[in-house]
Amino acid sequence: LVLLVPELTFLTGLSDLRQNSRMLKEVMWEMIQSPQQHYQRLTSLLHRIRDSPDASRELQRWGLCLDTDIYRTQGHILPVERINLRHRSFLPAEDVGWHREVTKEVPIAVISINSWLLVYPKRLQHLAKDLLGAMRSSSGAMGIQVGQPTVQELRDDRIESYVRSIQGSLGSQDKVQLLLCIIPSGRDDVYGAIKKLCCVQTPVPSQVISAQSLTGHPGKIRSVVQKVLLQINCKLGGQLWGVDIPL
Repeated sequence: LVLLVPELTFLTGLSDLRQNSRMLKEVMWEMIQSPQQHYQRLTSLLHRIRDSPDASRELQRWGLCLDTDIYRTQGHILPVERINLRHRSFLPAEDVGWHREVTKEVPIAVISINSWLLVYPKRLQHLAKDLLGAMRSSSGAMGIQVGQPTVQELRDDRIESYVRSIQGSLGSQDKVQLLLCIIPSGRDDVYGAIKKLCCVQTPVPSQVISAQSLTGHPGKIRSVVQKVLLQINCKLGGQLWGVDIPL
């Protein structure tokens, strides 16, 4: 038995925050800071310590002295890497991201999605319809052909319903390229069961999407679907982009 003194412990982890999207966004905003913001916060802390009589006395008691500026040294800036797609290449922006370019251009190698299975519970059929529409509207610019899926609409969202439907569909069809499942929000148990089935028992590339990801304004859903299409292309053996690696 381990007894912890509450006054001497600190809460760690974000497990309880995952259900609170607004608070999680605020925490991530605090964690993801630019170098300039980091610098401003550190120098502000150093000035507050200097201007606080109690802090100054405590540092003096320890024989410590803090500079009011962080240590400066000579840095080396690496040249920007050129990103290559099939028909063009480009230099990434300052934020070193190129999501916008890869969703509007054809990747180096594209795999067409012809034989695939779409599974979702009946109460999420509106999200399945939105997902299919967004996949078709987004796939053209990326050069990915998305065929008509075999649809399995479940009566409920129990684990047994997903597993039984997937096993029956995979067993009755010759070759399924991809299994795409829509699951209710916060159902890690359903996600785990689907991945165990598709990775261990009946190997097939799978993509599981939470209902929460497909809820919101059309721009958000389109962005999610674009990322999903890129993931699927990789899982099927496609190649999104490359960089020059000289000898």
